[in-house]
Amino acid sequence: MGKKETKDKKPAQFKKIYELLSKYTQVIIVGLANVGSKQVQDIRRILAKRNALLVIGKNTLFKKVLATRVQELPKEHEYYDDLAKFGSAIKELDALKNSVAGKVGFIFTDTPVFDLKPIIEENKVETPARVGAVAPIDVVIPPGPTGMDPASIQFFHALQIPTKIEKGQIQITKDFVVLKTGQKVGQSQAVLLQKLGKKPFLYGMEVLACYDNGSILNKQQVSVNLNDIVAKFQQNVRNVSAISLANGWVNESSAPYLLANAFKDLAAIGLQSGFIFDQIKQSSAPTTSAPVAAKVEAKPVAQQAPAKVEEPEEDVDMGGLFD
Repeated sequence: MGKKETKDKKPAQFKKIYELLSKYTQVIIVGLANVGSKQVQDIRRILAKRNALLVIGKNTLFKKVLATRVQELPKEHEYYDDLAKFGSAIKELDALKNSVAGKVGFIFTDTPVFDLKPIIEENKVETPARVGAVAPIDVVIPPGPTGMDPASIQFFHALQIPTKIEKGQIQITKDFVVLKTGQKVGQSQAVLLQKLGKKPFLYGMEVLACYDNGSILNKQQVSVNLNDIVAKFQQNVRNVSAISLANGWVNESSAPYLLANAFKDLAAIGLQSGFIFDQIKQSSAPTTSAPVAAKVEAKPVAQQAPAKVEEPEEDVDMGGLFD
C-alpha cells in the first residue's frame, strides 16, 4: 500500500518541482546530515513566513525533473499539457545538477541567501554522540564531579581517565579529551558521554551552496558578510581619492574634494579681504575633508594636505515532500 501511494504521488511531485524551477531564479541547497524530522518541520514553518519553500525528496526525482527542465518539452511528454504553460527550456538550471547529491534539501525563494542563511542555520539541536558518527568538534570533559557512585570507578580506569573519590562520588581531576574533530565515535566514548549525560554535538541544516540565475555560489561565497564587502569598497574608494589628490589626478572620486578645497581657498581669500559672497554666508558647516589612504603614503597637495575623511554614507525520510 505504501509503495502504491508513493507511486501515485510522483506525478504531482514531478509537476510541482518543475513549476518551482520555472518560478524561482534562486535555489538554496542545504545539507541535512543528522537533521531530524522535527527540525525539518520547524524550519519549514519559519521559512514559509519568509516566502521560502523547503523541498526534500528523492534525488533521483530531482535529477529527472532537472533533466526535463533544461530541454525543450516535447509534445509527446506524458505531462506536456500540465507543463507547457511554464515556457521554454531554462538551460541555466544545468548548473544545479551537481548539487543534487547526498542528504540535501532545496529551498526555493526570492529572498537573498545572505538574509536567509542565519535563519536556516540557527535552528540547531543538542544530540548525543552516537557510535559511528564523526565528531564535528573536540569533546573535552572538564574536571569536576560526575554524579556517579564509586562502583563505576573501574570504567573510568579502563579509559585512563584521571579520577578520585570525593564526597561519595567519582570526580574527574583534570581535562580529558574524549574526541577530536573528525574522529569517529567509538562504543566506549558513546557510553562514557551517555553516562555523564552529555549531548556534545549540535546539528542543524547547513547552507552548502546557492543557485542564482545560472550561477552557483559555493559555501564560502554564501558565507560572505555583505557589510564587510561594503566597508572594504568604501575604504578602497578613499584610497583612490587620497592617491588621486596627492598626484593631482582628477576623477570621480577626487573631484568632490578638489572642489571642496577650491571653495575653502576662495572662502579664506574672501574672509581676509572682507569680500563675503553669498556662498560663504550660506555655509554653516565645514566642508568634507579629503580622505587619507589606508597604508599609503600620499604626497602632500600643494595648497592643502589631505585630512581624515568622515565616511560617506539521496532519499531522506523527512515526512512529505513539501510538508
